[in-house]
Amino acid sequence: MIQWLKSLFTAPDRTAPPTGSGQEAELLIAFEDFLTDRMDAFFPAVRDAFSDMFKTGLPDAAQRLHIGIFLDDPAFSFRVFAFDAANMSSDAPEPVQALNDTIDQLWPIVTNTEMDRYLIWETDPKWGRQVALHQPLDDLNLSKFVFPWFQKIVSETRGDFRRPITASIHDITPAQAL
Repeated sequence: MIQWLKSLFTAPDRTAPPTGSGQEAELLIAFEDFLTDRMDAFFPAVRDAFSDMFKTGLPDAAQRLHIGIFLDDPAFSFRVFAFDAANMSSDAPEPVQALNDTIDQLWPIVTNTEMDRYLIWETDPKWGRQVALHQPLDDLNLSKFVFPWFQKIVSETRGDFRRPITASIHDITPAQAL
């Protein structure tokens, strides 16, 4: 009884694992650790690709850059777009195209085989073994991983490039200035 009353007056633990089964929470935490390690491993190559783009220089028509992060890969994929004064996007400027080509050669950073380790399977009497409808990665806060990662890359590579650079998770987050 006393423990219950104390719990009413203490701040909730914001570092607790996500709600759901213990297995889901463990798989989510394990994937977050895996993704962090993998992003750290890919960081030098991605940073070098951005550095090459900025060193090559962008045409004056490129008024701003935007990094579009897509959820169609197990972890994430991304493309860089240049926007002109009329706010038309293109990945056609040679330095941007070269960066995107380099990223295409590096990706995926997580393969489907690796991803299978973080899935929950269930057995249906009629359909057999299948992926559960709700997965631990449905609760993944990708923003907390990708925005700081890209901010670090841009801060280390942009040099004299002073035009705006933004990033967003496609159809989920608004553009965030880097």
